[in-house]
Amino acid sequence: MIIHSIIFAISSSIDSLGIGITYGIKNTKISFFSKIILFSISIIISFISIFLGNYLVNILTENFTNIIGGFLLFLIGIFIIIKTFIETNSNSHNHYDFNNSNLIDPKEAFFLGIALSIDSFGIGFSLSLINVNSIFFPILVSIFQFIFLNLGIFIGNHINRSSNIPDFIWSIISGILLICIGLIRINI
Repeated sequence: MIIHSIIFAISSSIDSLGIGITYGIKNTKISFFSKIILFSISIIISFISIFLGNYLVNILTENFTNIIGGFLLFLIGIFIIIKTFIETNSNSHNHYDFNNSNLIDPKEAFFLGIALSIDSFGIGFSLSLINVNSIFFPILVSIFQFIFLNLGIFIGNHINRSSNIPDFIWSIISGILLICIGLIRINI
């Protein structure tokens, strides 16, 4: 069902909202070409993950792939939460504006695109293993990353930092959602 792909795409893209808010607050711009790079990297990495997952599904039993896929979703959720707490407590956010120009250029967009797509890769791979129809996932991930990044920039530009919901909250919600879905899939 497409609803599964939508839920997973939102979950894997929600980090873009937090990054966008941070960019908006810091008045960091992302050029149109850099946004195209982000979109392209996201869709390519997601398609690769689906392809690899589908390849394994054809080799392994359905029950086994369900357990592996659910376990991977569980681990990705834990990883997202731990990474968020480490970054929040150490104030070591790397926002990929390497030259401090307040503009994400194409080279910086490439690295940002890879970072934003790591979760998508794991989730897309896991979706294939648990037999969720994931044909729409890569497209939806790219669209939601684009939407959330722009929405975050808009929000960051229009609100005061002190009245803002901390951006790490979205990552924690994403991690919890993945943990729950992973546990449900393991028990099936």
